[in-house]
Amino acid sequence: SKGELLITIMSSLAQEESRSISENVTWGQRKRFADGKVSLAYSTFLGYKKGEDGQMEIVPEEAETVRLIYRMFMQGKTPYAIAKYLTEQEIPTPTGKSEWRHRTVENILTNEKYKGDARLQKGYTVDFLSKKRKTNEGEVPQYYVEGSHDAIISPSEWQLVQLEMERRRAAGRSNCCSPFSAKLKCG
Repeated sequence: SKGELLITIMSSLAQEESRSISENVTWGQRKRFADGKVSLAYSTFLGYKKGEDGQMEIVPEEAETVRLIYRMFMQGKTPYAIAKYLTEQEIPTPTGKSEWRHRTVENILTNEKYKGDARLQKGYTVDFLSKKRKTNEGEVPQYYVEGSHDAIISPSEWQLVQLEMERRRAAGRSNCCSPFSAKLKCG
């Protein structure tokens, strides 16, 4: 029983220390967001790398892939068709894989970082124990930093893509490979 009591006490102390560290890290990140400092997971982000000064730097070959994605979308291709084309051309994904997914293409098309801006704190960790993440729907403050880094896509072109995505959603067009899909609806 003494051993169990000791283990319980030690577990409680360890959990409290974990909570304290988690709160300190969270506070530090939120302070950086409030100061407008942009951080990025460069290993999973297409088009940018960390420059020598610590700022985001454009990778020309990857930036061309991003421009191709935007161009193909505005020419009427669906994210599915773009992903299929990129896979056939053996262009690596942001994580270096060979097979593209339509969700990856959609994420590239909707990410404001490609126009040089950054929305900070899109998600947050709900609980320090489970480490479960949740999309931020107003529970914690979000910050929007305009012109935080060099743009790959012009802001006007990015806005046109957003309007086209919304138009396609309203028209009921799905991510299927054909532009004629979802045109006829069963009564």
